[in-house]
Amino acid sequence: MSRFKPASAEELARRGLNADGSPIKTTPVRARNDDGTLKADDPSTPNVNEAWETKPAKKRSRPSKKKG
Repeated sequence: MSRFKPASAEELARRGLNADGSPIKTTPVRARNDDGTLKADDPSTPNVNEAWETKPAKKRSRPSKKKG
């Protein structure tokens, strides 16, 4: 028995982990403004790229089998 509680789902998500502890797969996506236009990179911040952000990768569904 451990005296430590297991991390909650919210804590794991904040750390970027799934419920089983495996890392969440992410993909880079272009950042957009509120009106939907693409956001530009700010040259005054060389260590941060504002034009790209990471989003969780979508699970790809299998294509349905065609009968025939």
